[in-house]
Formats: sequence, C-alpha cells, structure tokens
Amino acid sequence: MGRSLSFSSRADVLALAVCIMLALGLLSLPEDTKIFVADRLGLVLTSPYWEVKNFGQDVIRTKDENAWLQQRVAELELLSAATERMQRDMGRMAGPALDAGYDGELVPCQVMVRQRGRFATMIKIRSLVPVEWLPWQPVITNSGYLGRLSSVINEREAWVELLIAPDFAVGVEIERSGLLGVLRPRANRFELEMIGRDEDVRPGDRVITSGIAEIRDTKNDPEGHSLTPRGFPVGTVLDVDTPAENIFKRILVAPAAAFDFNQTVFVVTPLTGVRRTGESRQ
Repeated sequence: MGRSLSFSSRADVLALAVCIMLALGLLSLPEDTKIFVADRLGLVLTSPYWEVKNFGQDVIRTKDENAWLQQRVAELELLSAATERMQRDMGRMAGPALDAGYDGELVPCQVMVRQRGRFATMIKIRSLVPVEWLPWQPVITNSGYLGRLSSVINEREAWVELLIAPDFAVGVEIERSGLLGVLRPRANRFELEMIGRDEDVRPGDRVITSGIAEIRDTKNDPEGHSLTPRGFPVGTVLDVDTPAENIFKRILVAPAAAFDFNQTVFVVTPLTGVRRTGESRQ
C-alpha cells in the first residue's frame, strides 16, 4: 500500500528467502520433475495439518456418537425397568380369582392420583388400553376388594370410590357359614351389620362379597345391573360381641386390601359380548 516492506525479525527474512529459492528451483526443473517435487513438498508441508484437522473432526464425531450411545443406553435401561415392572404386574394378575361361573375380565390399571385428606376415599386410575367403563364396576387388588368405579373421565381414566368412603356399603357373606350381612366403614374400622345375635360368627372367619345386595345411591344405575360379583375377599372377622340390648351382633372386620398404597389395581369388567344392561348371556 505504498509503505516500505519491513520484517520483524531475521527469521522472517530467512523464511522468505527459502520460499523464493524453492520457487525458483521449482521453476527451473523439467515439467515432470516439477509435479513430482511439488507433490512431495505438499505431503511434507500440508500432511501434518490435514492429519491434525481430521483427528480433531474424528474426536468431535466420536464424542457426539458417545453422547448418542449414552442416550440410547439410558432409554433401553428405562424400557428394561418398565418391562420388569410390567412382568411383575402380569404376575400379580394371577392373584385375584373370579368366582366360578362369573363371566368377567380383569383390566389392570395404574393408580395415578390419590385424593388428599386424612382418609383417602377416592383414587384416579388409568388403563393401558381403552375400557368400556360401567357404573359401579368392582375394583380389586391381589389381596381383595378395594372399591368400585365412581365416575368416568375418558375411555382410559376413571375415579374409584374406596371401601373406606364414609357412605360406602357392600353386601358380604361369611364364607364358612354363608351368613349374609352388610359391611360399612365406621371411623377407622369396619363393621359387619345385620347378622343376628344368635348366629355363629367367629374371629378369623373370612368375609367375601355376596353378590346379592348393594347398598348405594342408585341414581347412576337405577336398575341395579352392576352388582359386585360374589367371591371377592373383603376381610377377616377380627372381633365378635353380642351386646345384651341389641338384636344383632357387633362384628369388627379387618380389611383384606390396603387403602393407603396401591400401584396396580384391577377393574372387573364384563366379557366382550355382555350387554351394557348387565343381563347374563344365554
């Protein structure tokens, strides 16, 4: 740009002199020799640069691939854990047994939400597959009867009223003797009502659903078509008392199912082909 060329050091002058000599030397060589020498000089001068550049690109690519592999490993581990949970749930499905002769299916559901409060009386469940929910369908666990369907959210989700709800009542039977009664929650215990004072009831007797009577608000099912089937374990007789002034025994029952913690529950639904009115197939 009009300024005199100056060099910062003798090394720059030496490098410039070497480049000029190499250029002049290449120009003086025959044509074939020029190509050969230029190729060799290119390998010597540029090969280290390209090797370093390619090595850096390989390092970056390997780092990205490792990150992707770590992501895939994490996903596979999560899928593996989910599969193991599903296998355990499938194993637990063999626990609850339907009463002989009842045409029904068990639909496994996950507990999503538990109603807050001193006593959790409602839970929200979600099925992995669409379900044709019906009012008052029974809900059970591996241990026994848990409650019944209260309201439908959509084809996969619904609210369940637990047996510990204050207004809950279900018809039950003493399995050993066939005595019928009504089970109701009373504060922090369950009482079996409507069994006469002279009947034979003993501590340790198993209590199951009777499939005969349901005590409930029938506005959602006025014809009573969704009775709980007979045979689901409800609990065990804990204590029996016969007050002198009563015509019925005072019977305390320990529930079979746990109400404070559930991961997987089962909704009992009619088999495909059973009409919504609840009429049995001929």
